[in-house]
Amino acid sequence: MAFVGDSLKNNKEQQELARLINENRRPIILCTGNAGTGKTFAALAVALQLKAERRYGTIVYGRNPMPLGEDMGFLPGGLDEKYGPYMGPLYDNLEAIASLSNDNLNPKELAQRIEMVPIAFLRGRSFRDTILIIDEAQNLDLTALKAILTRIGDYSKVVLLGSMNQIDDPKQRKQTKCDFEKVIDAIQDLPYVGYVNLTKSMRSDWCVELDGILGEIDRPKQGK
Repeated sequence: MAFVGDSLKNNKEQQELARLINENRRPIILCTGNAGTGKTFAALAVALQLKAERRYGTIVYGRNPMPLGEDMGFLPGGLDEKYGPYMGPLYDNLEAIASLSNDNLNPKELAQRIEMVPIAFLRGRSFRDTILIIDEAQNLDLTALKAILTRIGDYSKVVLLGSMNQIDDPKQRKQTKCDFEKVIDAIQDLPYVGYVNLTKSMRSDWCVELDGILGEIDRPKQGK
């Protein structure tokens, strides 16, 4: 099944992300880009391809469902019922991947190949033979980022995705640089780390510009 070839053939930036994820020598991949540049789309397409090729046994997708760090405990039902409503972006991307493929893929079947977990449930776990995709990394604090990056075991890879213009956590918004930006600055040049910034929007041409303008309205400026 050609997830990557069909989905990313017209976007060189996404192809670069795919190349980095494919490299065995880089267990940590960092990817930034404004809303609509296809970070999650590309990472999922590559992960599904690698799983189909049996290079990884498991795909784990994690994101923080509560933008203000709230507890999901007050929501009714079990974990799937609590977490399900926050998986809309994942399902949207799987539908897009399926629609661009020539293999008549079923988005629901693709979703069954992915383990979906809240970020809080990753604490204490270790990953082997796994590709771990962390979405909305700009909302994670340094403690959470450290916990994720140090859980990667043999034959595994972590892909951190984030947009600096989509910071929802008020603590992160008060900083001139969020913790994810600080981590990128600190480790992006290490030989086992890959970094790419996506700029080409998959949405309307004005979407990325507007996202950048609105994202900077209430963030403190450096030096102030």
